[in-house]
Amino acid sequence: MPPNDVISVRRDGEVASVLLSRPPLNILDLAMMEELCSHFDQLAGDGGVGVVVLESALKDVFSAGADVREHLPASADRLIRTLENLILTILTFPRPTVAVVRGKCLGGGMELALACDFVLAGSGATFGQPEVSVGVFPPVAVALYPRLGGLRTAYAVILTGKTLTAAEAASGGLVTSVHPEDQLDSARAELLRALTSKSRIVLQHAKRAVLAGLTLPLDQALRASSDLYLKDLMGTEDALEGLNAFMEKRKPVWKHK
Repeated sequence: MPPNDVISVRRDGEVASVLLSRPPLNILDLAMMEELCSHFDQLAGDGGVGVVVLESALKDVFSAGADVREHLPASADRLIRTLENLILTILTFPRPTVAVVRGKCLGGGMELALACDFVLAGSGATFGQPEVSVGVFPPVAVALYPRLGGLRTAYAVILTGKTLTAAEAASGGLVTSVHPEDQLDSARAELLRALTSKSRIVLQHAKRAVLAGLTLPLDQALRASSDLYLKDLMGTEDALEGLNAFMEKRKPVWKHK
């Protein structure tokens, strides 16, 4: 798909920022979701990318959700499957992902943000899944939110359609942290420094291990994470470099391999 001006990707060293810019509300239509998926696929194949930040180029909205017209029967199947594929692409992205949310984050926009590993929200951000108010339910939220915030939080968000403040979303386990609007950029920078100071290959294996055990019984999750540690992580140069650097009381020099 040829690029358009509603999505842009900017690079700053290891950090790739994916910006949504479809005024006035960053409504996610099929073309935009397909393009987002394409960008994430390309970034996944770039070994120089350590972190992807997903944010809005608009001041007062992250995204107000998917295009309601595309929920109708003629396009519903394509819409839902495209959103499902996009969310899975972000959830399984090999390195950390960060959503930075200002303003409205609703419907498919909330699902998009919460697919990221970290969600940093401005204190004025609002979150909600209003789908029940128009006679449908949000399939991604139904699958994802019980895993993020638990069953009670999922019911409260999905069955009432109420809008949550950023603080309420954080207390329900859906948002990583909330910051005053004028401190959100510094919080973003601090998190990115923490992530990019680590080995990309180690973070990749750590994230893979978390996801591998997510749906397994505890004994199987323990075995899976141990196997990944011994068979994959310990085969990397950076694992040995990190351990040796600690014992030698020096800063590690990562090769990211």
